[in-house]
Amino acid sequence: MSLVIPAKTGIRSFNERLGGVGMGDKKKIQGSNKRQVVVDVFCHYISESLRKRVGGTFPRSSSDPDFRLKVMEEYGIGVQAISLPAPALLMLSADDAAEICRLSNDDNHVLCKAFPGRFINICAVSLLDVKEALKEIRRGMDELDCRGVTVATNQNGKGLDSQEYFPFYEKFVEYDLPLFLHPTDWESYPLVEMEKGWRMMHVFGWPFDTTQAVWRLIFGGVIDRFPTLKIVTHHLGAMLPFFARRIEQNFIKSLSHLLPRHISEYWTNFYGDTALDGTVAAYPCGYAFFGPDRMMFGSDYPYGLEEGKDFVRANLEGVRKMKIPAAEMRKILGENAKKLLKIS
Repeated sequence: MSLVIPAKTGIRSFNERLGGVGMGDKKKIQGSNKRQVVVDVFCHYISESLRKRVGGTFPRSSSDPDFRLKVMEEYGIGVQAISLPAPALLMLSADDAAEICRLSNDDNHVLCKAFPGRFINICAVSLLDVKEALKEIRRGMDELDCRGVTVATNQNGKGLDSQEYFPFYEKFVEYDLPLFLHPTDWESYPLVEMEKGWRMMHVFGWPFDTTQAVWRLIFGGVIDRFPTLKIVTHHLGAMLPFFARRIEQNFIKSLSHLLPRHISEYWTNFYGDTALDGTVAAYPCGYAFFGPDRMMFGSDYPYGLEEGKDFVRANLEGVRKMKIPAAEMRKILGENAKKLLKIS
């Protein structure tokens, strides 16, 4: 198959965007966005009752709505899009995973109703039972004001391009909702285990799992079959922005016969949140890859130090240090999320 690299989406345009992004004056950038309502597109919420049920390391204080709202007020967060962290479903059976998702989605809705306009419900589903997942999305749309759906980047080791999940995508695209990918553990070799590998699975393994999920959605034919899918990647696209040219070079050299179009054309189906924990140099790289229309503020609250405050503060500072036009900063801090999540 003979392919031509698109002028607007190929390697050159990526490098040109990266070359035009620097780190600006903090006070100047913050001042231009001082009055904006910031939307945090990737937050997590587990109620006190569900926290006791699933265990794990979810910060207890964030189950308290008053504490959560105080943190939002302190850092100027107008709206949080809340979801269940995918690792809460690790090692669960299909039935138990579906039940945890239902309980979480109900709890999210209760919080949203208690504080109108402050929280958006991103419903969780498990693809271990596709029929149950579809029933839960329908319930979310009918009863829970669902604005998006989150799934784990692998389903007990199965890729998101597995043919058994195609009926899910076929129905899902009818709802015109964004699909949020949350990374989770995967089995490979002991060098990257949480305990034996000094938390390497969490630090590096999860971003890799996001990357493999995107890779399989593209090469596994999901995007071509369902071209209207809108997919939100955690941690600003994980490895994709940093290795964008490496990806495109390998595609041209070895993989171009596997897809009907250049791989860079598939990037437009993907969005990235800014949950990079404050790594300042990474934000311009993500901006160069996603552009101002597919990059959205996300903090991964309530994880991080200081009961979650560190991630909120550090991600805001990292985003606001980018030397970009004020109109584009407004898009990243809220306007893109409002459009995607249909926030009036």
